[in-house]
This record gives sequence, C-alpha cells and structure tokens, in this order.
Amino acid sequence: MLHNTRVPAEILQKWQEIVDLLADIVHVPSALIMRVEPPNIKVLVSSDSNGNPYEPDEAVSLNTGLYCETVMNTRQPLLVPDALQDEAWKSNPDIKLGMISYLGVPISWPDGAIFGTICVLDKKSNEYSELYLKLLLQWRSVLQADLRSIANTQREIEQRDAKIRRLFDSNIIGITIRDLEGQILDANTEFLRMVGCDQDDLLSGRVSSADITPPEWRDRDALAMSELRSKGTAQPFEKEYFRKDGSRIPVLIGIASLEGAQNQAVAFVLDLTERKRAESEARESERRFRNMQTELAHANRLATLGQLTASITHEVTQPIAAASLHVQAAQRFLARQPSDLDGARKAMDLATQDCLRINEIVDRTRALVRKEPARKDSLRINEAILEVIGLTRNEVLKNGVEVRTQLAEGLPVVQGSRVQIQQVMLNLIVNAVEAMGQVSDGRRVLLISTEVEPDGVLIAVRDSGPGLPESALERAFETFYTTKSSGLGMGLSICRSIIEDHKGRLWAAANEPKGAAFQFTIPINRPDATLP
Repeated sequence: MLHNTRVPAEILQKWQEIVDLLADIVHVPSALIMRVEPPNIKVLVSSDSNGNPYEPDEAVSLNTGLYCETVMNTRQPLLVPDALQDEAWKSNPDIKLGMISYLGVPISWPDGAIFGTICVLDKKSNEYSELYLKLLLQWRSVLQADLRSIANTQREIEQRDAKIRRLFDSNIIGITIRDLEGQILDANTEFLRMVGCDQDDLLSGRVSSADITPPEWRDRDALAMSELRSKGTAQPFEKEYFRKDGSRIPVLIGIASLEGAQNQAVAFVLDLTERKRAESEARESERRFRNMQTELAHANRLATLGQLTASITHEVTQPIAAASLHVQAAQRFLARQPSDLDGARKAMDLATQDCLRINEIVDRTRALVRKEPARKDSLRINEAILEVIGLTRNEVLKNGVEVRTQLAEGLPVVQGSRVQIQQVMLNLIVNAVEAMGQVSDGRRVLLISTEVEPDGVLIAVRDSGPGLPESALERAFETFYTTKSSGLGMGLSICRSIIEDHKGRLWAAANEPKGAAFQFTIPINRPDATLP
C-alpha cells in the first residue's frame, strides 16, 4: 500500500524545482526523477530544460536495458560517460533519444524498497565530475526525507482509517461515508437502524443526505458542507433525519474530509432520542417543582398573614374610624348657619386621605395573598421593607417590640419580585417578634437594616430574642425543621429558595449581645444604577 502512495502535489512542485536546478548546474538537457511502477518505470518529474526529450508520466516497460533499471537493480550509482563507446550500453533504448551519457543514483522508501532514481542525461560524451555525483547524492537525501514524511503521513492515515473502521464496525454510533454532494456511499448498521433502512436501500442508492433531511434543516446542511469544503471539517450540530416510515429522529452530526479520498467525507452521527426525552422529562419535572414551590410559597404567605389577622384588622379599622369621624365633622360644618364650607372641605380632605390609606393597606395585603407567577422588576428595597413594617406594626406593638431601622439612602436598583421579597421580610419579622415574645426580661428590639455591598444589597433582620444554638444556624433552613410547637418548618426553607432564585444568599448568625440575625443579599441590577 505504501509503495503505491501518491506523491502530494506540493512535494512534486518542490521536486520539479530540484530537477530544473540540477539540469542548470550540470549543464545537461535532461534531469529526471524516475519511479518504478511494475511492470513499468515512468518519468515522475522531468526538468523544464531545452532539448529534454522526456515527458512527465511517460512510461516504458522494465527489462529493456534502461540506465535507470540497472541503477535500481544494483542499488548503486551508475556513470556512463559515452554509451556509443561502451559495448555494454550500445543497445540502450535511451540512445535512440540521443542520450549517450548518464549519471544516476537510486532512491529508496524508508523501509528499503526501491522508489526509483534521480539522474541526469546528456546528448554528448560527459565524464560527470565527482562533485556532480555528490550533488546528486545530496538531492537524493532531500527526496528520501520527503518520502519518509509521505510514509509517516500514510501510516497515520492508515491507523486513523483502521480506528474509523473499528468504530464503524462496532456500531456504537452511526457512521457514514459520503461524497460532497450528499450521496451516502457506505453506512454502518447503527446509522441504518437510526433511519430505518437496510443494506438493500443503501446499495440501491435510495439513502442520500438530501432525501432523509427535512426541508427546514437543508440550509443548515448546506452551511456545514460549505464549512467542510473550506476547512476540511464541519463543527458538530444538531438536526433531524426522516426515518423510512416518515417519523423523525433527532441527531448530533459531525463531518470531516477523508484524507487520500478526494470528494469524500466521514460523518459521525449520534442518536439524541434518549437525551431529548430526558430533557423533556427534566423540563416537566422542573415545571412541576416550580408549581409546587409556588403553591408552598402561597400557602406560607397565607399562613403568615393568618397570624397577622388581628393586626391587619386593626390597621384597616383605624383609618375607617378616622374617616367616619372626619365625614361626621364635615356634616356638622355644613349644618351650620351659614355653612362652614372651608371647614367641611378640610374635613373631607382628611377623610379622603384616610380612605387612600385603607386602599394602600388592602392592596398590600391582596398582593401578598394573590396567587400568581412571580414577576421580577426593578425594585426599591427600602420602600418594600417599610410596607411590610407597616403591615406588622400592630403585631409588633402587641408584643412590646421596639422596631428600629437603619436603611441606607440611595440604594442601587435590584431586580426582583416585590411580593416574594416582601414575603421573606414578613417571615423574618414575624419569626423575630415570636422569638422575642419568649423573653420575659430585657428590651425587645428589632433592628432592620440595609446597606450596599460590592455586588449587591445586604438586608439584615436582628432581634434580641433567645437566639439559635450554633448547631441550628444552618438546620433552621431545612425543610420541616422548626423550633415552634405549632410550626411546619417550611417558612425559612421557602425563604431561602426565593432568595437563591434571585441569585442571592440567605443565612443566619448569632446577634450581639444576644438574639439572632438573619441576613440576605440581592444582586444589583446594573453596576451604576440607583433609583431616584
């Protein structure tokens, strides 16, 4: 196989330059590189010089007494100064072309097999000096170095082809050999299984890339073939094939040109059916998980708000009572003689403000109760926190808790769900108030703070309650873990899920001098953004 290997065009061009230079240096009409191809010997490269009678690819039979044949047989250099004066060479076929003098040396493959010769010929008697022989031997070394390179490349190709054939026959993945027009010339059993065809379909030419490719994928195929022609490979891409029964199969395909086989390429085809099914199942599982999270978060909000029923009721009834008093005052102003319109107007303005306050409280409560997908928008953290503090005001007062705030001004924009962030704050505040309700001595202080961090906003809720043992600081976020006799152990777990969904962190630590501190971060929407 090696000895039949074609010499690449770029090496032939190099050899052409060698023989042209050789003929010019030695001052002869002909310099040749001959190659043996039993039963013939042919002119592989011929110098482009005046008076050269030899044409490239010209071939003659062996065993005819040629100069080069003797060189190949003896594997030794040969010098014939004048064949006309030498009985052994008078019948040499080259004399008919007028070539009566000759100097040549053998060329061998790396394994020692004869490749041919490099030689010079002249139409006149020529002794060819020792210097010319050294020059020929030097050029021979260059040629044989090129043959070693060719042999190494051919060996690599054969090893690669053997690997491809083993892979082809193993049927681990689908493999096809195709021409650059898309006709499938050969395919292994695994590929035929994918497309529902058999060897008869393949041999009859009924399996072509164009025929088994759905119309919407043909442009992608054309792009891959263009890449293959320009680069020798096409990056793997996903597509679909038609099966013989008309159904479709998703595949991942990569294509590479076959060295040594013009206009042919090998394609590796992976069946993606199972992967696509697994992806679909994973998406459905994720959807169910998200729905479950939404249901649990909604139930948690309802449960937390249930604890605040009395506080919310008081928060609503207070402005209702105030509005009623202001309306009654307005009526009295109007009943006077003459009517006090200015006093009535002021009383009605105050009643209107009370109604707006009632509307705000109801809207905040309804937003927390409403069951709908979370929407993430640009969010004013401080404003959201103050709304929750207002919602829990009466619960805080009822438990004798003092609320302090340290809310940083000019906080950056964060991207988040207002309802979900308020749900987290609601849980943390209610938990803190309940924890401090267990403390009989000392002040009950709830400190809520915000501050800017390099990559986000830090929110902290600190209480002066009994705190958490160190072993419980992380367990507090485990599902169903609770320190309350009536708790389900879901609140903090849901809170952490919400914060992590916002790409933030939620953790617990000991507060100084006593109590617990729950802190969470929300990433900044964009580095230079602040809300007015």
